[in-house]
Amino acid sequence: MPAVLIVDSELPVATAIALDLAHASVRLAEAGRPIDVTALANFSRARSRLKELQPALLVTALQLREYNGLHLVYVAAEAGLPTRCVVHTNANDPLYAREVRAAGAFYETRARLSVALPAYVAALLPSRDRRETPFDRRQVSRGGRRAADRLSAAGAPPG
Repeated sequence: MPAVLIVDSELPVATAIALDLAHASVRLAEAGRPIDVTALANFSRARSRLKELQPALLVTALQLREYNGLHLVYVAAEAGLPTRCVVHTNANDPLYAREVRAAGAFYETRARLSVALPAYVAALLPSRDRRETPFDRRQVSRGGRRAADRLSAAGAPPG
């Protein structure tokens, strides 16, 4: 049975997310794919539970009081766990989104999370968020005539 670990600094919020997910899990159970949902509000307990449970999905808030939810993403990556990670915040912040995606996790706002969770559980998604690449696209050569002109100006043979 796949497991889902939900971590938020406030237990009522984590429980509400778990209830949202429970509605989706009823449909998955009917389809023969039940899931086990665990909600925690303590970072240290979440870190140890992450290693022992090895969930299929980790849903964490970005801000976890004295810690950052990205720490759990890094723990999962360092341990080599096959865990898909979703990090959520209350407001849509492009800088946080870029940082979360660079860490290999999916980024959602709290308002959209309850709508998006069933897709994260049911769908066959890639192991990381590929909607935005972690490098600056302006620094990548686009190819074409201008690239060939730059290469010939640098003394490189064409083709």
